[in-house]
Amino acid sequence: MQKFHSALSRRDFMKGIGLAGIGLGSASVTAPVFHDMDEVILSPNANKQKNPWWMKERPYMDPTTEVDWDVIQRWDGRKYDSFSKQFSPEVIQQVQAEAKQITEDGIRNNKPGFTMKDHAFINSAYNVIQRMSYRIPVDGGPEDNQKYACFMGDQKMLDEISAPEDLGIPKLQGTPEENGRMIRSLLRFHGAFRVRFLEVDDRVKKMVYAGDARHPEQPWVFEDVDKPYVSKTKMVIPNTYKYAIVFSTRGSFDGTLRTGCWIGGGVALNQCLSADYPQLYLQRFMKAIGYGAVGSDDASGFTSYPGIGALAGHGELGRIGHLIGSEQWLRCTRLMLTDLPVGPMDNPIDFGAAKFCVTCRKCREACPVGAPNDENDPTWEAPKMDGNPYFKPELFNNPGKKVWPLNHALCRKYWNQRTDTYTNRSNICGICMSACVFQKLHKGSIHDTVRAMVASTPIFNSFFTNMDKAFGYGPLDENKWEEWWDLQDNMPEHGLGSMA
Repeated sequence: MQKFHSALSRRDFMKGIGLAGIGLGSASVTAPVFHDMDEVILSPNANKQKNPWWMKERPYMDPTTEVDWDVIQRWDGRKYDSFSKQFSPEVIQQVQAEAKQITEDGIRNNKPGFTMKDHAFINSAYNVIQRMSYRIPVDGGPEDNQKYACFMGDQKMLDEISAPEDLGIPKLQGTPEENGRMIRSLLRFHGAFRVRFLEVDDRVKKMVYAGDARHPEQPWVFEDVDKPYVSKTKMVIPNTYKYAIVFSTRGSFDGTLRTGCWIGGGVALNQCLSADYPQLYLQRFMKAIGYGAVGSDDASGFTSYPGIGALAGHGELGRIGHLIGSEQWLRCTRLMLTDLPVGPMDNPIDFGAAKFCVTCRKCREACPVGAPNDENDPTWEAPKMDGNPYFKPELFNNPGKKVWPLNHALCRKYWNQRTDTYTNRSNICGICMSACVFQKLHKGSIHDTVRAMVASTPIFNSFFTNMDKAFGYGPLDENKWEEWWDLQDNMPEHGLGSMA
């Protein structure tokens, strides 16, 4: 009897394509040899998260995406615009009219993905933690003007906690390795998936945005102070915050596959912002042990989260500029800076994802507007849009990296055409992410085998892309969207994992 899909064993698959045993020899050659537990403990990798044998660890701060550190500068998020300044007023009005019509027709006609239930879901799913958090009033200013307390942490919640100095005791002392294990355990408990560390040198500082659009009058600046603070004119990061914590969070696999409708949009709104939870918990924890941590929420952004994720070894940047996770489906990464010594530092990784994107255009083919770049190789150039005099890529593109430049304006225009106009919920797409060949859960050993082969050789990359299409992986058909509401006990907790 023939074997198909997950029933196909790893050995049978390797034999079938004539590469039985690939990688086993190389793994045994490079594997370290320990004679006793003391050598294990003293190993420089003792405190690092272990990577699969087929994954290569690259030099520090040298990801598979080329970066010109002399060119790249801190991105000023206060000027970010991917829609309103990218098109004529007539085009914007047309998009808004189409969105309004889609909203009304969907609810009235009970259209799959746009029913009243789906409309209620996207309205209820917006992560509430940001709107419940407040910063300390600035120079006596009104408290209700200081929402989104993700820079220093929610002042009301922090005031509940006694710092060691309040108790007359010294702050926690530990080695960077001990502290690293502690922070990794804490963040994992509070919802993080992987936790990695970087040193805050000039390169990491360049990754920190200069400000965010929500508070344009208060840029983020580095100063020689002991503690962060906020004034009417700035939010200050101490130069003593020499350590970066980069953690990732997973997303709903099945929710992402219901892309292009309000279900997928609600999932994105909820889970892109879910990292706010472990971040605010961490800031409370830091105060209680005598340290601090600064960051920002996902909506405004503290950094290029895919970029910092690639530098810290969470994955690789692909054709759409999203971070392709090496193990599980990642929804986002988050950066926090701290004065707590943590370590050891983590390196970027190479598991063949960026090379795979050279020949795979599955995301480009799936995108209704062709926003992903279609060229074979990445480039240093900004995206282009012929025939549109309003197009301003400098408002969303930061020079200094060799990537496939995503046309954010086309992408966001499609988002807004299918938006819940009444509530301005615009995270409605994600088709490219659900189409990605790497968007898989570890449900069959064959997926691990394919990952190992992709990391070992690019010869079969086109074959794997075609097989991904043949097996029907990617966005779910519209007729399966509403099955979401019948999952009941089969719905994974927090939507993580898979219902199947």
